[in-house]
Amino acid sequence: MSNQPPYGNPPGGGGYPPGGGYPPPPGGGGYPPPPGGGYPPPGGGYQGGGGGYPPPGGGGYPPPPNGNKTKTFGMAYNTAAMLCYLLPCLCCANVIFCIIWLATEPKENRFVRFHALQGLLLFGVHFIIGIILRIFGAGVAIGTSGSDMLAAGGSVVYLIISVVVGLTFLVLYIMGMVKANQGQWWKLPVIGNIAEKNS
Repeated sequence: MSNQPPYGNPPGGGGYPPGGGYPPPPGGGGYPPPPGGGYPPPGGGYQGGGGGYPPPGGGGYPPPPNGNKTKTFGMAYNTAAMLCYLLPCLCCANVIFCIIWLATEPKENRFVRFHALQGLLLFGVHFIIGIILRIFGAGVAIGTSGSDMLAAGGSVVYLIISVVVGLTFLVLYIMGMVKANQGQWWKLPVIGNIAEKNS
């Protein structure tokens, strides 16, 4: 009789289960999956069971300086910038906030410093024009003291100019508050460029 094993049963007996079949590849018995399932990408980025790739440095990206809040009062940047355009009739609160932000905020916080300087310059222009209007009103009153018609006419002209100037600055302050609250670099003519260069 022949010594050849039966057809389909390789030497060592039993077919494919252990003890038979082809030997495993050299170097360690196949490719069992690592604990936690799946195969790690090159460099070991995947942490078994950790849920994704960890951020660099182990602890995430550092937050922006002071969490996007001002050093004084801890206000959000857009809120701090908005306060620079409060109406001057509110005890000059806009001037106080402008000076505080310019004195305490670092150079890196250009957004708040820009609005603080622009708000301060806007108040300065408003203040100077207010003084000019008062001098004009006093001149009109003195110059027309001898005639009721001239006095009435001068008063009307003074009133119209005062209303126009007052409404113009009111619109500018409101626009400044809205734009700053929206986080926009809203620039006024002339004083906006000065604020941008020096903030």
